[in-house]
Amino acid sequence: MKNKIGYTLLILGIVSCRAQTISLDQLSQCEKANCPEYTTVKDTNNRLNKFTGIWKGTNSDGRVYEFSFVKKENDGGWFNQKFWDKLIGRFVVKNNTGNILYTSMNANDLNAIEGFQFDKNLIKYQMYYSGNAECNDKGYVYLSFPDPSNLNQMKLVFMQDMDIIASCPNGYKTVIPDAKGIILIKQ
Repeated sequence: MKNKIGYTLLILGIVSCRAQTISLDQLSQCEKANCPEYTTVKDTNNRLNKFTGIWKGTNSDGRVYEFSFVKKENDGGWFNQKFWDKLIGRFVVKNNTGNILYTSMNANDLNAIEGFQFDKNLIKYQMYYSGNAECNDKGYVYLSFPDPSNLNQMKLVFMQDMDIIASCPNGYKTVIPDAKGIILIKQ
């Protein structure tokens, strides 16, 4: 009987050592060399909550953007066995006459904008978007608040990956403008 209890405690101890939880804040401060082993990343300070909801804005070329961000808890675990609290974003783009140019509103989570982590200053939240990969319409999306006291106005910036493109039509424009901020208003 004592051997069974001892064996059970040993297994629980090994599992609990491997099943470490860190916060999004801790993750933003780690370098790859000094980041602790973890299996779960939690939004312990509820930093993601201020980004959730419907946000609308217009680009300088007249395109109208509507983003929907939701917070997912304990997402993942499929391939890398890590679970994550993160934002998932979907959006629709319309031209200035209201015609839909692009929508991901019905996309599954794997084809949406997927959140990752905050910068070291906990100001910008980094996400990844991949729309039309053949035209290099993919890269990082950064969310921040230009005025931290006004959580009804958010800035979104898309930074395109720097891959070589071989099959994109002439004149193709990324769905989200590259390296240009869009100011979004919470609805």
